[in-house]
Amino acid sequence: MSVWRGSAVRAWTISALIAASAPAMAREFVDSKSPDGKFALRVSRENQQPYRQNTAIVDSKTRKPVLNLDTNQVFDPEAKLVWSSDSQWVAYLTKIDEETESSATRVFVRNGSSFDEIKLPELPSPKIPGQAPSSEKRSTRIKPVHWSKPGSLDLEYEIITESGWRGATKLAVQFDRQQPASIVKAEPETMSIVDYFLRLPKDALETPAREWLQNCGVIDKQNGYMRCTGDGAQPNFEIALFRYRDPARGGLLALCSGELEGDDSVTLDFFELGADGRMSKSPRQIFPIGDRWSSGEYESKYEDFQFDLPRHGRTVLVRSHKSGKVLRKFTWTGEKFVEQRDAASN
Repeated sequence: MSVWRGSAVRAWTISALIAASAPAMAREFVDSKSPDGKFALRVSRENQQPYRQNTAIVDSKTRKPVLNLDTNQVFDPEAKLVWSSDSQWVAYLTKIDEETESSATRVFVRNGSSFDEIKLPELPSPKIPGQAPSSEKRSTRIKPVHWSKPGSLDLEYEIITESGWRGATKLAVQFDRQQPASIVKAEPETMSIVDYFLRLPKDALETPAREWLQNCGVIDKQNGYMRCTGDGAQPNFEIALFRYRDPARGGLLALCSGELEGDDSVTLDFFELGADGRMSKSPRQIFPIGDRWSSGEYESKYEDFQFDLPRHGRTVLVRSHKSGKVLRKFTWTGEKFVEQRDAASN
């Protein structure tokens, strides 16, 4: 059985929901329209397992293909186009290996009414933390970030191992219609909220953290925030990273989740880096007030509390579930959470 089965199950669940509400014919949609409005990505997907799909760059008005991209491809909800501001250059993100959830980027330049492909140069492989076993399966993702200017593409090249170790490199690649593409800049990515998230203990979520990345609608590495959609066994959850004043201590990761078939955002757990480089659960007393289950048993005195983790700033809000009113505020100082006494507000 594949070690990546959790991701496949979630992908299957999403596909099954689509199929259940769709007509008998293959589902088709158009996305990733170019800035000038002339082109877009068309995805045609089967309604039955394995939900394979065909993709093409099409004329956005007629939906007629100008360039076929993939035929009979594996289910790929992340397939998209990233356009340059002048609509002359486009990067295509596509899955290349279903078992390891690996993906890659192809680059095209406009040529009249169609597009020509330009190959990426050989990219330097990211450095993986030394704790990662060399025999582990690895997911490789080369993702287009944005075009800093026409012909200049920023990429993120990341490798994630089966046990959650991650290495990533930020790259800037220059493309030319007449010359081979070249790497302008390559620098290792500093440890982000994604790295902390991937190192969570196996029992922190319903399945290992790496299997949830494709369910995270918001991954804001700059501000240290993630928001992810759960499934039948895992409630929705959000993650926030609170960095210590001492860089050597790394960060404190907060995990806020709901209850199955119940209320959202009612429990808080905290995790810190250990000497082995993995995350371990911190004592719940690190936060000044408890939640419904923080003592190990249900506590009714906290049943009206819901928690909002910050995407911006360092303040956690405690709201009334019934009224939505902010009851209390706690701000991270770089060492601990301190209550703001002027918290009572809407």
